[in-house]
Amino acid sequence: MTPPIPTHEYQQRLKNIRIAMAKRGLDALLVFSMRRSQVAYVSGYRPNYYSNCGLVMLPLQRDPILWIRFGFDLERARALCWFEDIRVSPSYDLGTEIADAASAIRSLGGKHPRIGLVSADAGADEMGVSMYESIRAALPEADFELASDIFNDLRLIKSPAEIEKLRAAAQMADSVAESLGKAIRPGEKECVACATAEQTARQEGAECSLWISSDVSRMALPARDFEFRPGSFVICEFTVGLDGYWAQICRSYSLGKPSRDQQEVFAVCGNAYAAIVAASKPGVSVSTLAETGYNTLAAGGCADFIPYGYGHGVGLENTEQYFIDLRCKAPLSSNMTLISHPAIFVPRRGAAWVGGPFVVAENGNIPLDKPQKEIFEV
Repeated sequence: MTPPIPTHEYQQRLKNIRIAMAKRGLDALLVFSMRRSQVAYVSGYRPNYYSNCGLVMLPLQRDPILWIRFGFDLERARALCWFEDIRVSPSYDLGTEIADAASAIRSLGGKHPRIGLVSADAGADEMGVSMYESIRAALPEADFELASDIFNDLRLIKSPAEIEKLRAAAQMADSVAESLGKAIRPGEKECVACATAEQTARQEGAECSLWISSDVSRMALPARDFEFRPGSFVICEFTVGLDGYWAQICRSYSLGKPSRDQQEVFAVCGNAYAAIVAASKPGVSVSTLAETGYNTLAAGGCADFIPYGYGHGVGLENTEQYFIDLRCKAPLSSNMTLISHPAIFVPRRGAAWVGGPFVVAENGNIPLDKPQKEIFEV
């Protein structure tokens, strides 16, 4: 077991973080994660047990320190984390880690240290009110500010090593989608077919989850005991995590030849996916992508049947900055990775969900999966 990416890349991340810290006048960061990836971004370690956690004290000049909650995870932490100083909390109570981190911050010197708190990303903020208050109580002399944006902004641009990790995850998602196509049969249950497909990923050590709809009257949800029927149209979202990085693809299947209405709905959705990818160029605002997706679906007569968003960033998490939304005016940059996944559910006509990850590039965007061009007949 080794860190997901080379150590020199983590070291460069640390340098970039410290440049941002210096600009903000911060003496140290406290970085906290449970299931999300802020600790993993700087250290390589991601807690893998539902009540485990990681806390990093990252000073402006001295070496960083990682605290983990459970001693049984120390061997894995040492294998994944490039830090020299990795400590196990003597108690499951987070207060002991906080007290130790407060002591380490005091050892830096300074009467009124400025501390940045990093615990939030595009999906969740994992530092609850009680933990925040405990940190303030442990360091009453410190000034605190929210600093998750330092990490989130740096995570936007992916390195070549990260892009290869994302490509591997996307290829694994393609394999899971192929397995699902083989498992879909009349009379088979959604949950059984999805379990069979997920096994493809789990046998390779990957994480995997599926959302599925075996009837166009139901929007995609976790697999249940509904049975596939002859003539059913099945749509599915595959989310795969491999070696610390995530990919998500969306695929559409038909049990038998799809109807003409269904083919038209799929074509409109596919056109929206392709239009979003084509519009994703450096300097273009994220809102332009959402507008492009909407206009394409509207031109196909589906403006009133859009249940989900148009896509989002992807990387160490399946949902990263930015969500493809009309309100997001942030510009795209080269080597950002996004997922385009428009979906439509049109009553009495059909449904479709088409999507996958791609890299924003100066000379044309690069899909990381094998984009679906036509409905898969099973």
